[in-house]
Amino acid sequence: MTAFTGLAGLLLGFFGVPSFVTPPTARTVTATTTVTATATVTASPAPGPSGSTSSPPSPRADGTKDVPLTDITPLGGSYVNWAVGPVVMGGKRFSNAVTTEPGNGESVGYSINERYQSLTATVGLDDDGLAYPATVTFKSGDESGKTLKTVTAQINRPAKVTVDLTGVAILTIEVGQADFKTPKVSLGDPVLHRL
Repeated sequence: MTAFTGLAGLLLGFFGVPSFVTPPTARTVTATTTVTATATVTASPAPGPSGSTSSPPSPRADGTKDVPLTDITPLGGSYVNWAVGPVVMGGKRFSNAVTTEPGNGESVGYSINERYQSLTATVGLDDDGLAYPATVTFKSGDESGKTLKTVTAQINRPAKVTVDLTGVAILTIEVGQADFKTPKVSLGDPVLHRL
């Protein structure tokens, strides 16, 4: 009888356990499927006047009329001697800012095509920079264009400014410091407001 039991066990092991016998270690497995989709959109800036590239302002997908200034590519295609990123002015953090160290002067221009009513920004000096005041001038056109507004950037005294952009096709922002010092002058959260 022992030999028969051994032979039966061997055959069951070789051919598998019949389907009516559930092994004590069997587990029920449930399969779950997760589907994730990701879309990536890449846009190239259109050529601007005199071969420079400047991305034209376009409506935001969410329907708002506000456009961060940093969403528009500067004339010339990039920021030269300017940085885009966070800054702290007067103890307040601005996650979106444009900063430069002017020496005797720096400027950046944007083709805004008369599509905006105003620009709002907080102008001041980076808390980690030199404490020498600097002048920020907003102009219509290039550096020799009409002055729209002039503001003094100071340490620990960031100032909220609004610049009227009615009829402005090219916005130029100039930053200067009379003593050739290099404070970090910043425009915190600069936003263009559509007509």
